[in-house]
Amino acid sequence: MNSTLLYGHRVIEHRIDVPLVHDDPRRGTIPLFARELQPKNLTPDTPVVLYLQGGPGFPSPRPTELGGWLAELLSDHRVVLLDQRGTGRSGRIDVQGGVPSAEILTHYRQDSICADAELLRQHLGLQTWSLFGQSFGGFCITHYLSTYPGSVDYAYLTGGLPGINNDADEVYRHTYSALTRRHREFFRRYPWAEKQIREISHHLNNEEEILPTGERLSSRRFRTVGIELGRGTGLENLAYLLEEPFHSRAGKKCLRGDFLEEVGRRTSFHTAPLYAVMHESIYGGVVSGATAWAAARVAESLPGFSENADPTDSSEPFYLYGEHIFPWQFQEDAALQPFASVAEELARKRDWPQLYDAEALAENPAICAAAIYLDDIFVPLELSQRTAAYFRDLRPWISNQYHHNGIAQDGAAIVRRLINLTRNF
Repeated sequence: MNSTLLYGHRVIEHRIDVPLVHDDPRRGTIPLFARELQPKNLTPDTPVVLYLQGGPGFPSPRPTELGGWLAELLSDHRVVLLDQRGTGRSGRIDVQGGVPSAEILTHYRQDSICADAELLRQHLGLQTWSLFGQSFGGFCITHYLSTYPGSVDYAYLTGGLPGINNDADEVYRHTYSALTRRHREFFRRYPWAEKQIREISHHLNNEEEILPTGERLSSRRFRTVGIELGRGTGLENLAYLLEEPFHSRAGKKCLRGDFLEEVGRRTSFHTAPLYAVMHESIYGGVVSGATAWAAARVAESLPGFSENADPTDSSEPFYLYGEHIFPWQFQEDAALQPFASVAEELARKRDWPQLYDAEALAENPAICAAAIYLDDIFVPLELSQRTAAYFRDLRPWISNQYHHNGIAQDGAAIVRRLINLTRNF
């Protein structure tokens, strides 16, 4: 257990081994890493909150300065930053370390992450703790509260209250609908952007453009930059990317090198392959059956989202994609190509274990508060509201002030609001 100081706060590193398969410890262990930050005014009674990162497939933050939601929590909590299994220092999964089987990867969802967290709580000698989860972290919290009724005092969810009685198709129908509305807002603010998107896509359909990583950029891969529309400053960031993408060379258009570099960075999963591999699996077991590339299937049924939508047909809409994963990404992204067969197996898997228990949520004594964003294009408002009704005590805050990554924009204020909700009514 290493210890250091960060701006006067003690930082402790925790490492434990946890079962790869919690139901069968004979199958060996994997490492689990967490970084604990202790407040300067630490007392024996200082409460502990576990932060569950969004994803899946991303490690917990590496704080270099103390601000936002982390500083707010540190004012009166010990804060534990967990690297969820398969990320960071908890046995990161990537091509360089070897591609696990699809069966192994079924143990990298919410249920296994929460079982890991329970072992970490016991390792820390805690009877109870609180939970704070952003996005997928809220999915983990909802499973945690379905499974471990005596472990949590308070739970705070931001942009991450999942549907618990719907299939992945319904999730994606809602997200595409919200993304359509967000495009309209984008095109109102930047009227030239739609023409630019169509022109770039048409160009990529007819000319070879090579990313700095050596892969040909397709129009469908380019369209995944639309994930930016789900972020608070996303309209501006996307507009800056699009404002001048072309060179003219010998009378012929070609994409600029800086544009190709930036699009390549935004559309590669080199830093987090597990996110792409596991993304639709987090919806498996909510209802029975396979997810079966739900985002891709639903897209084909909606105007403007088809993979083969014609960017030159001005009579039809033409949209970018959001937080959606497609099977062709495992062909086009070099970071994902070695995972193609396991991703296909996961998409076909039908017998996922159930993740959420409405009756258990109705009985769990934890006091919960959730920031539910009206314009969230990743976690649908309608499904979050439906789920909120199942909790014994969940206090929703529905806001149009933020988008999905609200805590990145105004984390301290959001945390204060959620904590006050759990204490003051």
